[in-house]
Amino acid sequence: MGEGMTTSNRTKSETIQAIQEQIDEVQLLTQSENNTDEGKLEEWRISTSRVLQKAFSNASIAREFLLKTDANTFHDVGVSYLKGLIIDINKGLFEKISPSSSSNPDLIDLQSFHVIIRRIMRNFYKHIEEMYHKPVHGSGTIRQENLTKISLGNEYDVQRMLFSLIRPIFPEARVEISDDGGYKSVRYDIYLREYETVIEVKCSRPKMSERELTEQLGSDAFHYREKYVYFFIYDKDKIVDNVDAFCKTYHKSLEIDGKQIETIIMQPVVM
Repeated sequence: MGEGMTTSNRTKSETIQAIQEQIDEVQLLTQSENNTDEGKLEEWRISTSRVLQKAFSNASIAREFLLKTDANTFHDVGVSYLKGLIIDINKGLFEKISPSSSSNPDLIDLQSFHVIIRRIMRNFYKHIEEMYHKPVHGSGTIRQENLTKISLGNEYDVQRMLFSLIRPIFPEARVEISDDGGYKSVRYDIYLREYETVIEVKCSRPKMSERELTEQLGSDAFHYREKYVYFFIYDKDKIVDNVDAFCKTYHKSLEIDGKQIETIIMQPVVM
């Protein structure tokens, strides 16, 4: 979020206690006879943002809380967000890390991780352009005719290329990982367990409809159990009419069960 790594200003127990008190307070408000008093709920929302500002090293957590909550989402979204913070705190995601005490000084914090992952996916075409389309150096041994033979024909090709860009930065990333999704098992295309993140890769086909694609996303979003889910869609056949509207709709409507879901679509540009 442009403010560096977010850390806790207090001990783990103090931070959790402060957040839990805000959860208890809003639950009491919604259970009382005055649970429709929007004024009191708004006061709780503002006071909670102030608690978060004091608890963490920068204002990004408090801002995100305010952005995610409004008059209709105090109890469900607000409480879910706060409970998610407690889970992350218990995992040590906001603990201060110093080179002298850390066993892994190269550890990438959660916020930086998502910035990097988004940048890799959103600049996917820049890799293709630089590696396969730009003229090769005359003194090199790589031949242009060999590069032109490489193309992305289906989602397995896209997955391979995307994974090759992610793994040098996140060596723990894995592909084709199966998990129990409830009544049936699910397969994660790219899985980063340390960051509770799944990347599902899709590639359009000439006979695939936009409706079929949306149905696949809905099914995957329901069964995936990780907190962060990215849908990376290589729409080589341009079946999505309005990319911006599609991404916005599926980012907003699929935020279920505490999951944070984001869709990124790449469409070839031909002049």
